Amino acid sequence: MKQPGTLSRRHFIKTLLMASSAAAIDWTGFGKLARAIPDKKQFPVVVIGAGLGGLVSAAYLAKYGFSVTLMEQHTIPGGYATSFDRGDFTFDVSLHATVAEHAMPQMILSDLGIWDKLKVAYTPELRRIITPKWDITLPAKNPEGVKQALSRVFPHEKQGIHDFYSEMEQVIAELWEGKQGGISMMAKLEPLTLEQWMSLHVKDPDVKYCLAAFSGYYGLLPDSINALFYAVATGEYLVRGGQYYKTRSQDLSNALAGAIEENQGKILYQTEAGQIIFDQDNRISGVMDKKGVFYPAKAVIANCSIPALIDRMIPEDHIPREFEKEIRKRRISLSSFVVFLGLNQTMNQIHDYEIDLSDHHDLYNNLLFSKTDLAESGISITIYDNLFKGYSVPGKTTLSLMCLSDFDSWKKYETDYFNNKKQAYYREKERIARRFIERVEKKLIPGLSDMIEVMEIGTPLTNMFYTKNPKGAIYGFDRNLTQLNSKTPIKGLYLACAWSHGGGYTPVMMGGREAAEMALKEFRS
Repeated sequence: MKQPGTLSRRHFIKTLLMASSAAAIDWTGFGKLARAIPDKKQFPVVVIGAGLGGLVSAAYLAKYGFSVTLMEQHTIPGGYATSFDRGDFTFDVSLHATVAEHAMPQMILSDLGIWDKLKVAYTPELRRIITPKWDITLPAKNPEGVKQALSRVFPHEKQGIHDFYSEMEQVIAELWEGKQGGISMMAKLEPLTLEQWMSLHVKDPDVKYCLAAFSGYYGLLPDSINALFYAVATGEYLVRGGQYYKTRSQDLSNALAGAIEENQGKILYQTEAGQIIFDQDNRISGVMDKKGVFYPAKAVIANCSIPALIDRMIPEDHIPREFEKEIRKRRISLSSFVVFLGLNQTMNQIHDYEIDLSDHHDLYNNLLFSKTDLAESGISITIYDNLFKGYSVPGKTTLSLMCLSDFDSWKKYETDYFNNKKQAYYREKERIARRFIERVEKKLIPGLSDMIEVMEIGTPLTNMFYTKNPKGAIYGFDRNLTQLNSKTPIKGLYLACAWSHGGGYTPVMMGGREAAEMALKEFRS
């Protein structure tokens, strides 16, 4: 039986597809709802958190004249869609690649009137994969080229490789163009995991490693990722090409924040939400910040972590038991370990943008990260200056070395970290970073350690500090076959975050629009 506040498995798949298809959205619907509410100032809204979901919600409501207050505990908008400066370098916190142009983000940002203020760059390849056994570059926006590149290395699995990617292309064709030959490929993949889907076509675990190369984008192993989800999300990259917001993802967040303020919405930085306040009739009346300042609201849109919402922002007697039970059973997603490097020279000898490097011989069983020693995990290397000219100041290079990470190996440092006793923590993160650099220096960039001008290291505890996400989660809850609804069982409370809609730029932006729309529907009732 479906729990309150969740979507059924089939409804989840439908919502996933809607989130990927502009044709499924009534782009006039939001305006119609807003125009049906005459005195909009009587319906103030507080949005908690200025990640992309909260920014999109607030931008829509402000555009149509509602009184919106956006509370953000950081000094800048964006959540993980932010950047930071160190010396001559500006590092992007999270973005490697997304799909924006000719996809849902463009539709949402155009609807808000800010798409033309943004620019995107296309990644020069799908990705390059370097292992002890091979070095393959998969071309961008060229499914046939991807099939051929993999088939040259794995000729014994040529047919399976071709069939796997052809089915992925068919999913995208069905999704965007309504093309369907015989049985729907979406229907075929919907009940399968990625592991089951791959096994229908290939047996070699090394081939599966390549086919599942985008698992890191979604934070789950192939036996936990829904095949249709993987086909839709990865197929967009395969067919349309990966994209990047120029000059940094911060430009996207700043454009959304600007749209809010231009329409008289308020953004309160360095303002952490404390508690959602209810009146004597058990209706939401506003939000109290950590300093005791009260902000009236008829609705609250949460772009914060749902565990924080349940544990400290909502009085216990206002949380439906079944809703809390549904939240408690969910598993928090993985975090990340990132080494941000600013180099004192250009990288003319390498032209690839995103490179996966693994030293393991048992590749498939070490797909996300090494469970024995994080320093030996596969490394995702991003050379940002190969994306567009002028990313760094002349004569220098910006790159990152990244892997996913669980929280277990960092938990022992947590208490000391938040009490500013970080010596042991510093030693461990430096050890891992230096080992990453040593491995990249040996396999890809000779002399790398001598080129480093700036180095910053981000860990799960860093993520936890800046975002307040439990365990430094980067995807919210693990992606699985159910997602939380924007509308909760608590009247007037809506969700617009990775924790409800799944991590990634597109899902949270879609969640932001949906949450604002749900609030308007309730205002009308």
